[in-house]
Amino acid sequence: MIDLNDLTKQVESRALALLAMREHGDLELVAKLNQKFPELENQPGLVKIVLENCQKQGWQNDERFIEAYVRQALDKGHGPYKIRQALQGKTSHSESLEAALDLGDEDWVELAQAALEKKYGDLEKPKARNEQAKRMRFLQSRGFTQSQIYKAFR
Repeated sequence: MIDLNDLTKQVESRALALLAMREHGDLELVAKLNQKFPELENQPGLVKIVLENCQKQGWQNDERFIEAYVRQALDKGHGPYKIRQALQGKTSHSESLEAALDLGDEDWVELAQAALEKKYGDLEKPKARNEQAKRMRFLQSRGFTQSQIYKAFR
């Protein structure tokens, strides 16, 4: 039988190791800790205590995580739908998520155009309907809205 203090130290140590590698959202960190320590099923409040301690120490911060994730996703050319979908399972701070994605339609269109130009070399609307549909599907798979996709073509 594991002592509760030892288990708390082990869980906190693992949380710190995960956070040292990269930022994590609160839901993502809790899920990883529960997966690593199956014995936490009998101690449901322990992970919450460890998480609150990590937040109090400044080791885990959802706003910082969201900002870093959004910046990385924007660099990859992802749109608002794809970013929102990915983050919904990793953090419980939906208001911070919405604030981070509130760039304005023009900025999203510019990002869609950059993704098009990187992949296809131009922004011209193709004459062939099948090529146009292919490019629209590409932007849709990147998470851009229909209006952003239409505006991305010149």
